[in-house]
Amino acid sequence: MTTPTISERAGPGLSGRLPMSNATTAFIAAGALAIGLYFLLPPDGQSVFYVVIGASSVAAIFVGSARNLPRAERLPWQLFGLGLAGQVAGDAIFAVYEVSLDREPPSPSVADVFYLAGYPLLAIGVLLILRRLGGQTSRTAILDTAIIFSGVALVQWVFFIDPYNHIRFGTEGARLVAMGYPAMDVLLLVALAQLLVGPGGRAVAYRLLLASVALWVVADEIYGLNFDSYQGGDWIDALWLGSYVVWAAAALEPSMAHIAEADRRRLPRLTTARLTLLAAASFTAPLTLLIERAAHHRAHAFVIALGGAALAALVLLRLAGLVHAVERAGLAERVARREAEQAQQLLAYQNQQLLEIDRQKDEFVSSISHELRTPLTSIAGYVELLLEEEQDTGKRGHLAIVERNADRLLALVSDLLFAARLQYGRLELERSPVDLQTLVRQAMDSARPRAQAASVVLGVETVDVPKIQGEPAKLAQLLDNLISNAIKFTPRDGRVDVRLAARDTMIRIEVSDTGIGIPDEERERLFERFFRAQAALERQIQGTGLGLYISKAIVEAHGGRIGVDGAPGEGTTFVVELPVA
Repeated sequence: MTTPTISERAGPGLSGRLPMSNATTAFIAAGALAIGLYFLLPPDGQSVFYVVIGASSVAAIFVGSARNLPRAERLPWQLFGLGLAGQVAGDAIFAVYEVSLDREPPSPSVADVFYLAGYPLLAIGVLLILRRLGGQTSRTAILDTAIIFSGVALVQWVFFIDPYNHIRFGTEGARLVAMGYPAMDVLLLVALAQLLVGPGGRAVAYRLLLASVALWVVADEIYGLNFDSYQGGDWIDALWLGSYVVWAAAALEPSMAHIAEADRRRLPRLTTARLTLLAAASFTAPLTLLIERAAHHRAHAFVIALGGAALAALVLLRLAGLVHAVERAGLAERVARREAEQAQQLLAYQNQQLLEIDRQKDEFVSSISHELRTPLTSIAGYVELLLEEEQDTGKRGHLAIVERNADRLLALVSDLLFAARLQYGRLELERSPVDLQTLVRQAMDSARPRAQAASVVLGVETVDVPKIQGEPAKLAQLLDNLISNAIKFTPRDGRVDVRLAARDTMIRIEVSDTGIGIPDEERERLFERFFRAQAALERQIQGTGLGLYISKAIVEAHGGRIGVDGAPGEGTTFVVELPVA
């Protein structure tokens, strides 16, 4: 059976954004009940049950990592399991001495080896988790870690490690072992600080891991302040046992598969949490000195001076890095601004060139159109004379073809000249009262031969409408463009309908067909100059892309508006609204 991928296990979306799973909640509740039961047992029972809770949590960590992670990503959690297993082994040795021998093991003992060996494994596991989440090894990240480490080490030495030098121990080995525990706590304190500023705060598993490390560190620090009065079964045990349970819950929580989104930034962000942590570490030397003075303790002048100097040097390096980063950002901004200005100038120059090319193109089209119009008019005129005199049927057919193509070329030249005039100013109209009902019927009569040749049925619905002020020739051209366009894009046995109606103060003309339709993405460009729909190009339908451009100009010159509606394969409807005079 193949191992499911992380996304398959986690389900849709980032599981780290989901609430705690029911199974995890139930496990924590069972752990809380077990801790409560622990305090109800007699001392020997407590020693044994302490080991049972720890061993169960270690087993849950290995089970959870195997269930939620692929083999290649289990190492951090396996290190957690091994590190806590070392603690459980130490607890088991203590239980054997207390239950079977009715005394505590000697110091140092094998139990101390297991205890102390577990701390580096736990710290390395946290480091690997942070690396998986995108923890950086840049100079800035290393300096931040060094500042936090220096501050933590200073506090640990003054308040937790050095006091053992002033206590009587049976052997020097016992003293070194006692000092080793708060020294190892430095690793977990730094790991806790890195978790606090890490990028995984949204994941349930991440928060549980953070809580478990915090419980363990707090318990160790409280024990360090009260080591001479601690007895087995003390309330501090609840913190260590809680850490066991919460650590196992983090491993069993499904969100560990997506414990957080990796931080893709090259440098760590200077968040509020990170800034607060760095500030606290920077002030550890003077604060430690003030606390010692207030408590009338022996001042660790040499250690505090050395630690303060180290912190000052690290902070200066960090500040120098920030200054260099700001300078680099400023230089990059200036370079980017200069490049943007150059690009803007180049773009303006290129736009000016394009406008000049467009102007020259329009002049060329206008000039060529003028040059073509005169000979085409002459050709059309002579063909018309020849048709009047020619009696041979075959020759008349040939002359009719020449006349039809000459008329087509004249219409194309007229459209080009019209479009060229539109480019240089508004369309000027010679206005007079216009009866649109008459114009519509005339346009339909003119289009009927084309419709019959294309096997398209024409339909018209008109009512008496008020006259409008406009230019009859231009409005007739508008109707001819829309109707001929509808016929051209309607397949054989299709239908084109023209409707004329009055609505409030507007005259509404609709030209609809059962043709190939217009895709939504082409509708916005339909009235652009020289634009042709993809369907027209694919079907090789003749046209220049000027008809609708000219139609829109005519409508807007009359103070109206034009729109289109349709979908591919469902036909098209052009709607024109013109104001009543």
